[in-house]
Amino acid sequence: MSAIEFCRRNDIHQKTFSAHKAPWNKNTNASTFLKVEASRPVTDATLSTIQLSIRKLQLTLPTDTEPHWLGLLLKGY
Repeated sequence: MSAIEFCRRNDIHQKTFSAHKAPWNKNTNASTFLKVEASRPVTDATLSTIQLSIRKLQLTLPTDTEPHWLGLLLKGY
């Protein structure tokens, strides 16, 4: 999905989106969205975790992980 389509679907002004996206572009070379597919948990064990898979990397976290902490982790701090 393009940034324009994302903004349209989520009722976000494109300039606001770009302003919030700019700091991420400074710290990374990413210029596009990554496709993320959501799936339903299969077992009780997966109900209490969040799994993030990127290529060969898989990160499993408890569902009560603070979003701020996860953001810092993904940023590399």
